[in-house]
Amino acid sequence: MKYTINFLVTGLLLFVVMTAYGQNPKPFREKSDPEATKILRKLKKIYSKYNGLELKYSLVVDYGEDKTVYEGEVLQQGDKYFVKNNDNLIINNGKTVWYYIKSSNEVQVNDYDPDEGDDIFSPSKILNMGDNDEEYFYAITGEDSRGYKIEFKPRDSDSEIMKMRIRVDKEQTKISSIKVFQDDGTRMTFTVKSIKSVELKDENFIFQEKKHPGVEVVDLRE
Repeated sequence: MKYTINFLVTGLLLFVVMTAYGQNPKPFREKSDPEATKILRKLKKIYSKYNGLELKYSLVVDYGEDKTVYEGEVLQQGDKYFVKNNDNLIINNGKTVWYYIKSSNEVQVNDYDPDEGDDIFSPSKILNMGDNDEEYFYAITGEDSRGYKIEFKPRDSDSEIMKMRIRVDKEQTKISSIKVFQDDGTRMTFTVKSIKSVELKDENFIFQEKKHPGVEVVDLRE
């Protein structure tokens, strides 16, 4: 990625961070759990009715004895998204992507390429997983008073992600948390504080320089 950003992920649901993109999954004969697929498709049906989506979250990253906490929000409409993570920003209007780092007051401007890993910041990634059984194997691994646990494992054995665990509420109407286990020992826990339908405008998906006086703009577009 262009920064080792403390955006580490908002994966989102941003489901972030699923596997190392660009790698070819190796053959895998197992089929995903049909009951898990039903839950994912139900969630997708619910969220697809939203004109625009607003999600507020907290993200805890654990690596050894180090622990970092992030707070943020996501706005999503179609392929457009706005991610705010501890005042750092990732904004995509479908043509251009802006990466803003508050500590250096710098923004990088890039052409949007849906084939690059930037798209992992899209909340819609998780909502489409129930229709994609090629990259991930997933199954319900638990059920309690809080809801269901669904675990995802990449079919690519070389993926940096060992597994992900999603919690879905008992009514199967929302994702309550996502936990990502990386092979280097990093653990990321993404907790959804709220998620709702909102009305959004094009200006929600454009970086506003006037809101960041003195910002250095690094334009990397071709």
